Amino acid sequence: MKKILLALGVFLLSSACALLAPPAPAPTQAATSPTQASTRTPAPTVTPYPSPTRRATLTPEASPTPAILATVTAIFNPGGERVIIQTEDGQQLVGYYYIAAKPNSPVVVMMHQFGANQSMWQQSNLVPWIQNAPTKGGEEATPSAQGMLPSMPGNLHFNVLTFDFRGHGESPGERPAYITDEVKNQYILDAKAAYTLARTLPYADPDRIIGFGTSIGADAALDTCRGGCVGVFSISPGSYLGVDWFGAATQLSAQGKHIRCMYAQNDGEAAQTCSEVALTKYYRILPYPGAKHGLDFLAPHRMEPGWGNYLLEFLLLASET
Repeated sequence: MKKILLALGVFLLSSACALLAPPAPAPTQAATSPTQASTRTPAPTVTPYPSPTRRATLTPEASPTPAILATVTAIFNPGGERVIIQTEDGQQLVGYYYIAAKPNSPVVVMMHQFGANQSMWQQSNLVPWIQNAPTKGGEEATPSAQGMLPSMPGNLHFNVLTFDFRGHGESPGERPAYITDEVKNQYILDAKAAYTLARTLPYADPDRIIGFGTSIGADAALDTCRGGCVGVFSISPGSYLGVDWFGAATQLSAQGKHIRCMYAQNDGEAAQTCSEVALTKYYRILPYPGAKHGLDFLAPHRMEPGWGNYLLEFLLLASET
């Protein structure tokens, strides 16, 4: 009975304590109104710089290299460039090549007379005049045989090839005592070889080769004018090499090649040779009084007044062919 009463007392006391205790706080509910977004500016996202784009490293295919007409500016060279001319019969002739100031210019091949050599052209001032290369930056006129040759147009230039026939000057061999048939053939071979070389020289127009010669050289220049040869200026020819001047000159002029035949009226053989060919648009004669022959016409103090104008006219016509 005592145990029952004790348990009942404990129960009643626990209940009374529960009633006297403060009520438990209501649980906090989550906010139903939206919370204002934070105004803090977030740290910007840093975008790294892109790695630099490299240029293509592909090597392009090489384009065809165009033909080089001229890689240097020609400079007046009174000595010329030494060349070797190989003939069909194995001879090696010595020549000098004077380069024009303008690329792809015509080439004047100069052929001396018997007993002379290529230095005669320099002594007459013909080479620098024909070449028309500017001197000292163009401040001075090209030498013109002490004023006996006209001034060249500034844009007109020619390459010049001179050489020694075998047995003359620097070319090997003995000078023949007589002009035999064999010697005549040798002159022909030498002239042909000079024309052939002229067409292959640098800065030269292979289709505008011009012959110029005196006496035997006058014949050789005409007798071998073939291919790219467009004209010949001959002084005192005489069919000395066994080739008929009349027939050769007539044939070449009929082909539209300009031929000039210069002679002295008292130089019997040359006068007859030049004058027997009929005059045409392409064939002209230049007769002068006296008995000069070949080289005699070219010494500056003996040049015929005005003859240089005829030479200049010829060069212009022949180079325009």
